[in-house]
Amino acid sequence: MSKSFQTLLFSQSIANVADIFLRVILIANVFVLSGSVMATTMVPILIGLSGFVASFLVPLVTRNWSLNRIIFYTQAGKTLLLMCLTIFLVLMTTVSVTLLYLFVVGISILDGFASPVSHAILPFYTKDLGKANAALSVSSESIQLLGWGLGGLLFASLGFIPSLLITLVLFLLATVWTSRLPEVQIEKIEAETNGETLFRGWKLLWKKGRVRFLLGTNLLEILANSIWISSILLVFVTSVLGETEVFWGYTNTAYSIGVLLGGGLILRISDCLVRKKWQSISYPLLLMACVTMAVLQFPIPSLFLIANILIGFLSQFKEITESVLLQESVVESDLVYVYSVFEVVSTLAFTLFTYGMSWAVERFGITFVFMFSAVSLLLEALFVIGMRNRYFQAD
Repeated sequence: MSKSFQTLLFSQSIANVADIFLRVILIANVFVLSGSVMATTMVPILIGLSGFVASFLVPLVTRNWSLNRIIFYTQAGKTLLLMCLTIFLVLMTTVSVTLLYLFVVGISILDGFASPVSHAILPFYTKDLGKANAALSVSSESIQLLGWGLGGLLFASLGFIPSLLITLVLFLLATVWTSRLPEVQIEKIEAETNGETLFRGWKLLWKKGRVRFLLGTNLLEILANSIWISSILLVFVTSVLGETEVFWGYTNTAYSIGVLLGGGLILRISDCLVRKKWQSISYPLLLMACVTMAVLQFPIPSLFLIANILIGFLSQFKEITESVLLQESVVESDLVYVYSVFEVVSTLAFTLFTYGMSWAVERFGITFVFMFSAVSLLLEALFVIGMRNRYFQAD
């Protein structure tokens, strides 16, 4: 892999570790200060809403700065915010939950700008998109798997301020490393108004059938995968499997292990994956549907852990192949606009589908929801197979 991509991978890895540590520390401290589950739940809600708004406005930012500068400035801004918060906390004897909420919003807005850009910049730094996307996935999931536990240990062992100081050091390192990213300047249309820039990605979505197709498969995947979020999965573990919350934690770990195994394998067979795109998407979907239905037929705890590993493993084939297909479907200078649209739609869809699935669990039961998810995966697979001649050729 190129040196430019290695710089991106390393800088994003440090930034991801710092982000997870910060989220754990803030969520834990809000709970300690408020003693309220509702107040604590507001943290991920604010993160989602702030990221949603920022992602929509990403195209306007690209009018003024190159892609690598956006990543650097957002990381530097997050570091500055954390530095200000740390100084404030050291000087003041008390801290309010409202102040922490404001800080969460500021950090999340900057994250919302950086996320689509970090995906769109990838083709500028490497041509081996299969291997590059797999490497980013493995890195991200490894950090997710270890980061939450380590972040919790950090907060429990050292307390709020020392934990923030360690996180601040990581933010500084990420900022320094992102400053080393090579220049990536995308083409700008000087006569284009702010409104035209803002909706350029939506126009590309309308014009390009393959991009619409990928957005459709992405929405079906979000719908199907909403059963694997924490609250719904916990219901299945306790009511169907008859296990405790401890086992629920094991299922999350099993899924992450599957993702790591899948990403690791794709690193080795990325060339084959890129050559056989529709098979790499549809076959895993069919298998995931079968695994989901098998879970209902054989509700055995040990088999459920294996099923979680398989779901995580298979998901990587689909997700990484779709990432490569999207990056190949749009010219490099337009990718950031398309990723902005995907981020906005995905965030909104996840919120709505999660709420809908939670309602369905209460209304129809957990078995119905798992069966609905399996059917969604099956429909998505048939959709891909049916469109293979249309959207897996040159667009």
